[in-house]
Amino acid sequence: MTDETVRSAREADDATRGSAVKLAAEVASRLLGLGTTLLLLRGLGASDFGLFGEMSVYALLLAEIGEMGLQALASRALVAGTLSLESLVRARLVLAAVVTAAAVVSIPLAPALATRLGTGAVDGPVLALLVAWFALSGWGEFVGVALRCRRARRLEALVLLVLRGGAFVLVAAALLVGLGLRGVSVALALSPLPALALGAALLRRTSGAGPTVPKATVLRASAPLAVHGGLLLLSPRVEFLVVSWLVADREAVGLFYAALSVVWFLSMAPSAVAAGAMPALTREALQGGTSVRRRTAATLALIGAPVAVGLALVAGPVAVLLLGPGYAPAGYAAAAAQLRLLSAAVPALFLNALVLASLIAAGRASWLPRVTAARVALAFALAFGLVPPLGPWGAALGLVVAEWLLLAVAAVSCRKAEFPVPVLRPLGWALLACVPMALAVGGVRGSLAFAVPVGVLSWAATLAAAWQLLPGVSRGLVGVLRYP
Repeated sequence: MTDETVRSAREADDATRGSAVKLAAEVASRLLGLGTTLLLLRGLGASDFGLFGEMSVYALLLAEIGEMGLQALASRALVAGTLSLESLVRARLVLAAVVTAAAVVSIPLAPALATRLGTGAVDGPVLALLVAWFALSGWGEFVGVALRCRRARRLEALVLLVLRGGAFVLVAAALLVGLGLRGVSVALALSPLPALALGAALLRRTSGAGPTVPKATVLRASAPLAVHGGLLLLSPRVEFLVVSWLVADREAVGLFYAALSVVWFLSMAPSAVAAGAMPALTREALQGGTSVRRRTAATLALIGAPVAVGLALVAGPVAVLLLGPGYAPAGYAAAAAQLRLLSAAVPALFLNALVLASLIAAGRASWLPRVTAARVALAFALAFGLVPPLGPWGAALGLVVAEWLLLAVAAVSCRKAEFPVPVLRPLGWALLACVPMALAVGGVRGSLAFAVPVGVLSWAATLAAAWQLLPGVSRGLVGVLRYP
């Protein structure tokens, strides 16, 4: 075994460890986030929850001004040693002032602007508070990236848990005392502060290197990633925005937002896996090799395929769990049908996280805006074409088509960058391996309590059997596992 093979295998193992730690942290923290979503849905009701969802999209896009691609830039620059953390923090502080100004200006202007555009009611103070929530949460995630790049993965996990846990606790308290949408928004705006204080203390215990450069230089370097980041935030929310604009039934809008919340929650898994592998991907792009990409692609396929199949099978009980009691059967049926359709986008959603991260690792960040712009443009075209005749179901169909297009375009871009990512082979084998699980879960699909453990056990048994019966295929998918 050559030195290069050993190094490549070690990098693949490091990527796997990083992805595992990051995924565990994200699962735990996002479960808290999903709990917060359930509290909001049940505490506010479908109509106000739909309004909260609409304003959250606007707030998230405004808060993205404070990000401007710096988090994605940091994930590569701090590993490659091209920028110091101090330089990145200074650039973020400049943008923080812009976000603050945007939040303040939105208070008097948002309602009138919403009326002029016909986008529905917008509460100015609530919008400003949600901007503050997303902006401060972005700082917390940025601190986590810095800790991860300094190999302090468990400390990053701790910061994320405190970040999501703070939102859950404060929202629960606000709803418990009977506060409405504005009170909940205040609670959310305050919730990131404990995580920020903890993260700042933990960063002082770690060390890093890199040149300190002017803020303008940092912002120029992050500009393509800023455009990509804004488009990437917008892309999975295009369909909801169009539904909120064109569908008059606010309860239908709220039900669609609830279904989308499940997909957005699931998207944390590929994001976590790709983020955890990012340091190793960067080193692979700089030093050569293929094991990190192969291992990470197989990991995402082997998670995404069973999640998609499982969600399609148990969409009915998931809708009941999500909405809680009190809805008409038609409401549960609508949410379940939309979940089944949206599940078809999940495999592409999972692999998209890797191909986009690979372009950043390969130093092709300037290509990303074109890639994501194609997805956004198609999403808008499909949504405006499909929502008027089909309602939320048309939006769900458009999302599925747009996600698969993004995967195709991004995979081709990786090949052009001479940093190809295997997509079809791991995804094909993963979907084929889902057949036994689907047969097992199909018999108990009416009960989540039985379906989830049956699905997990049958999937694990299938993977174990494949490892024994098809060792060449299995090892080829995940790369070298053992080395001297």
